[in-house]
Amino acid sequence: MNRELIRLIIGQFFVHTCMTGTRLAAPLLALRDGHTPGAVGFLLSLFALTQVFLALPAGRYADRHGFMKPMLAAIALAFAGTAIGVAFPRFEVLCLSALLTGAGCGISIIALQRHAGRVAHEASELRQIFSWLSLGPAIANFLGPMVTGLIIDHSTGQAGNNLSYRIAFAVLAL
Repeated sequence: MNRELIRLIIGQFFVHTCMTGTRLAAPLLALRDGHTPGAVGFLLSLFALTQVFLALPAGRYADRHGFMKPMLAAIALAFAGTAIGVAFPRFEVLCLSALLTGAGCGISIIALQRHAGRVAHEASELRQIFSWLSLGPAIANFLGPMVTGLIIDHSTGQAGNNLSYRIAFAVLAL
């Protein structure tokens, strides 16, 4: 596997970690602020909503512009989604954060899969590349929520205040 593909997988890993960490912090903050389980369920559904509507346009965009532009857009969306959580940790903003980080994650996956399919020259190489691609989201699904939870618990010594959530969103943005 070439260096470029490894870098791309690492980039996709960080975008996915950003989304999975936000997917833990946002509902915890909403519940802490007294929102109903129905509202929190709605919030969680927003992480996937943009992916539903952006899948085909993101694929077309990647076909027209290659890999780098969609990946940079994905990084910008994920960063913006977590950065607004730092600035405004309120339910309405968390909904926007869910939409943005979900969109960033979806776009990065589409762009990376398209690119990986084009760099493979034979079936065995394609299997190997997609095996490596599957590791990024799997590890991110573990590390994103775990690290976010630890940050919320231990960043200020008080898990119930907004500062601990702001610190978690800031770390995810980075």
